[in-house]
Amino acid sequence: VMLKAKDLRNEAGEELDIKLDTLRMEIFELRSQRLDSKTQKTHLIGQKRKEIARILTVKREKALERAQ
Repeated sequence: VMLKAKDLRNEAGEELDIKLDTLRMEIFELRSQRLDSKTQKTHLIGQKRKEIARILTVKREKALERAQ
C-alpha cells in the first residue's frame, strides 16, 4: 500500500515515527532476503525508501510550521 503525503499530513508525529521504524525494518528484512536469494521482489526496497522520504518530508513540514 503506497502512502500518500496528503494522508500522512493528517497523522500525529508519533504515528509517523512508528511507520518510519516499521518501514526501516521492512527494508532491512528485504535486503537480507535479497542477499540470501529468497526474494524476487527487489522493487519493494525502492518503494519503501520513497515512502520513508515522504514521511520525513511531512515531518519536516510540520517542524517548520511549528517554528513559525
